[in-house]
Amino acid sequence: MVKTERSLQTERQKQIRNWALTALFAAQPILDALAFWTRNARATPAGYIRLGLLILLPILVLWRTDRKKPFLLFLSVAGLFGLLHVLNSARGGYISPYFDMRYLANVLQMPVFTVCFLLAVRDGETEEAALRGVAAAAWLTLLFLIVARLTHTGNVTYGEGLGYSGWVIDENRNANSTNLVVYAALGLWLALRRDRRWLALGVPLIVDAVFLSNGTKGCYFSIFVIFLGYALWLLLEKFWLKRELRKEAVAVLLLLSLFSAAIYRYTPRYKVTESQAKTAVGHQGEIEATLLEKGIDITDMSPQERFDNPTVREVFEHYYWIYLGVKPDIIDRFGMERVLMQYRMSTDVAKLIDARVMERNYADMIFQDSDFLTRLLGFEASEIGFDGVYDLENDWHAIFYFYGYIGFALYMSFVLYFVLRIVRTLRRDLYGSLTLENFSLALTFLLIVGLAHFSGATLRRPNVSVWLSLVLALIYYKTGKIPDQITEGRAHEA
Repeated sequence: MVKTERSLQTERQKQIRNWALTALFAAQPILDALAFWTRNARATPAGYIRLGLLILLPILVLWRTDRKKPFLLFLSVAGLFGLLHVLNSARGGYISPYFDMRYLANVLQMPVFTVCFLLAVRDGETEEAALRGVAAAAWLTLLFLIVARLTHTGNVTYGEGLGYSGWVIDENRNANSTNLVVYAALGLWLALRRDRRWLALGVPLIVDAVFLSNGTKGCYFSIFVIFLGYALWLLLEKFWLKRELRKEAVAVLLLLSLFSAAIYRYTPRYKVTESQAKTAVGHQGEIEATLLEKGIDITDMSPQERFDNPTVREVFEHYYWIYLGVKPDIIDRFGMERVLMQYRMSTDVAKLIDARVMERNYADMIFQDSDFLTRLLGFEASEIGFDGVYDLENDWHAIFYFYGYIGFALYMSFVLYFVLRIVRTLRRDLYGSLTLENFSLALTFLLIVGLAHFSGATLRRPNVSVWLSLVLALIYYKTGKIPDQITEGRAHEA
């Protein structure tokens, strides 16, 4: 009788854990919508909820897990680095401890949540619970997008006619784009693994419509990565793994890829790119033409020779004020001469008006001016301001500059650990590892890591990094006990 009661208690605990996982992931778009409707000048309730989860989740996992020592070791390493970063920032005179520590907490969420999730995902039931949360989050996101359209309450991406994001605040534009990509990549796997034609055909149609209307590069180009990736996988299943070819699914994925390419000129993404290109082309050659009028050809001059010539430098200064004037603080803070050499006296207008290049150069010059300890531990995030104007849109650069050589090395080592687990699994059993689930996880991982550079707001936004944490936890689970996991995966997809 005692044994039965204990078994029932254990089963109830598992059910509670699984429902909690489902709810955690399903709640993500709800929190994003909450941020849209309750945003104020300082923060949002959604932000405080996510911060609370970052504190609460490790405590709950530590209480329940039987692997306390490795978890405590990981938390100690993360906590020690965070403490050293904070102490070093205080040594130099803190601008805003609150802003910097909040920023640090956002960055730490991904590795902390990853370890929490991988300790929680131990069997197929837990995995399914997490995936139910992903599916719920995807459908809720679609529902919110439709309601926002119908009620005219949503936000545009870049401007009227230049993409639509729905209930998404401006700062979350790129984050929302990455979330959509994650839902699409994992959603196609969930659709294809079920023997339901309407899902295999309907989900790609929905994805294509949402991505084309979004307007971001991340969404538009991910169409081809996801659709062509899955089409190639389905063909690989047929010709290498000798499985039945899902012809309708392959046809839809290929046709939608062709359709998306064919109508590019009519998409919001094209309009944004064309506008940027026209601006650059309209100004390209102005520096060279002005100097030719003065009898100076700078074509074969090195950056240093251009800088050393007073007449040439005067012309460059004039046009740099025009091109970089959208973010004049970079000149006010570092001086025109420093900025000229940072850009190596470039005449590439597309580069000079690129906000992301400006942000990287701004951070790089701060980093150059930092002492040795600060280069090891990173400079205070508050150094770039609080309004997001100079916050980097390239996550990998941001982690390097804000957390230095040590922080960047720790972060990269953490991510590379999972890559090595994938490589090890493929080396042990290449044929057995080729399952739809493993392909989907690898594709989603590569998309998130790529978008962390090209889109940004992926590793430092808690509403996005939570998905990378889940994907890494599932990769850990699938690359654990190799024979057992592969056998389970084959049976699961059969």
